[in-house]
Amino acid sequence: MKHQVDLMEAFEGTLILPLFEGEDKPPNRSLIGLSRSAQTQVKAALASDDFDGKTGKIISLWNEGGKVILVGMGKSSELKDNAARDAGAKTMAAMNKTHGKKLAVRYTTGWKAEQMISFAEGMMLRDYKFDKYLSKDDDDGDDDTPYNVIFQTSERHLSKLKTGCNRVSAMATGVHIARDLGNEPANKLTPMEYASRAKLFAKGKDNLSVTVLEWDELIENKMGGLINVGKGSEHKPCMVIWELNAKAKDGPCPIVVGKGITFDTGGISLKPGAAMDEMKFDMHGSATVFGLMVALHGVGHKGHMMAISCMAENSPSSTAYRPGDVISTYSGKTVEVLNTDAEGRLVLADGLWKAG
Repeated sequence: MKHQVDLMEAFEGTLILPLFEGEDKPPNRSLIGLSRSAQTQVKAALASDDFDGKTGKIISLWNEGGKVILVGMGKSSELKDNAARDAGAKTMAAMNKTHGKKLAVRYTTGWKAEQMISFAEGMMLRDYKFDKYLSKDDDDGDDDTPYNVIFQTSERHLSKLKTGCNRVSAMATGVHIARDLGNEPANKLTPMEYASRAKLFAKGKDNLSVTVLEWDELIENKMGGLINVGKGSEHKPCMVIWELNAKAKDGPCPIVVGKGITFDTGGISLKPGAAMDEMKFDMHGSATVFGLMVALHGVGHKGHMMAISCMAENSPSSTAYRPGDVISTYSGKTVEVLNTDAEGRLVLADGLWKAG
């Protein structure tokens, strides 16, 4: 989604009016730029029982002058940020190809800036799909053009809304990247592919660095957790170390450690076949790490921050670790493996010790 923030003015596209319960006539300036027939429809809907403004109510009005969507927000005095976010998400979910890609959200009376920002955040988070591998016909009618949304408000809230929308847009970008990584199939997203994407994101960014410890360096550092979990796969393990604002040494440096098992068969202690395809999701910890670092960089976080992604694929083979094996982790502690499906705690043991 592309977005911008502006004052309330005439707009060509689908107009979204989030309105509060109890409004039986259009709020001041809410109908700017609408055709006479569109204005008549909105007034009629508010004056009748068609739209009462209660939470969750959404209706679409169609006319030759454009499209208008009325969104119920409940009582103004009771609106919480979470409810505004949910309403934004539901509004985005109601969009279809007939609404087009140009949208305007017009905030009128009764809104606080933080509520506006939360509504925008809900729309941005809901504007997601993962279909990059779907076969598409030339005439399937799908439009991959991103939505272009203008959030309109009064002069009073303009500056705060601009700043807030930029912030939640950066956060939503991080969330979408994390979702994308989680949805990638294991034959596309291997441990080193994750590392390559991390390095590509950090490239050219002065305040963000990514260091990758590959197979030989894992052995050199005696990171037995990662080594043993990942040695049964042809896609060898690695550790990805992120650092943001390394020069900002004042204050504490939080460190986040994420589990990144790009596919977990259970190893020699093989999992049941049913729903094993979902084991590509076993890297969501590292996906969250990636998304978090993207979001923090995007919002301009000033503090020193580090993160570690422990990447491996847990596969059975003649070189895989076995139940009964005794291994040494990065800390020097020995572990007797009773079940090879305990891979998460083993890779995290190395990651957490590295973080310490």
